[in-house]
Amino acid sequence: MISIVLASRSPNRIAILRREAVAFEAISAPMDDAAQAPSGIVEQNAMDIARLKARSVVHAFAQRCEGKIILAADTMCEMAGRAMGKPQSVHEARSMLELAFTGAHTVVTGVCLLHRGKEWTFFDQALVTIDAVSPEQLEKYLASELWRGRAGGYDISQRLRDGWRVHCEGDPDTVAGLPWLRVKELIVRVEKEFQ
Repeated sequence: MISIVLASRSPNRIAILRREAVAFEAISAPMDDAAQAPSGIVEQNAMDIARLKARSVVHAFAQRCEGKIILAADTMCEMAGRAMGKPQSVHEARSMLELAFTGAHTVVTGVCLLHRGKEWTFFDQALVTIDAVSPEQLEKYLASELWRGRAGGYDISQRLRDGWRVHCEGDPDTVAGLPWLRVKELIVRVEKEFQ
C-alpha cells in the first residue's frame, strides 16, 4: 500500500485507520475548517472543505507528502434543510442537538484523495435519528464540552457509549468522519493506476 498522510488529527479518523491496521502519518491541516461557514449544498460543501484540507497539507508539508496519498475528509450535517458544521458555542450546540432530537437528519462526509498531482473527491451520507434525552442529560453533556469539534454537536460512538439511543441508516464510519469501505476502494484504484 502506498504510504498515506491523513490531513487531520481527528481522533475518530485516526481510530478508524488504526482499527484497519493502515500505516499512516497524521498531519493537522493548516486551516481552520470550523471557520468555513456551511452554505449551499451540503455534499458539495463537505467535498470542498476536504479538498482545501488536502491541498493545504500538501502546500505546507510538500516534502513529507511527496509520493504519498493525501487523505482528507470533512463531515457536516443537514438538519431541517440547513447545513451545519461544528458548533462554535454552547448555545449553538444546544440548538443543533435540540433540532436533532426532532427527527432524522443527514450526515455527510466529503473525502478528497491527492496523489502525484491527481485529485479524487466523493461524498457518502447516512441518515441519523437521535432519541431525545432528558433536559438534565443534555445540560450535563453540554457542560462536558464533548460537543466541541463535532459536526452536529455530537460524536456517534461516544453518544452510544453514554447510553443515548442513536439510530443510523448507512455506514456508521461515515457519521464518525471517514467512510472507510469507500475510501479503501478508492485507495486500491489509485494504487493500481500508479503501479
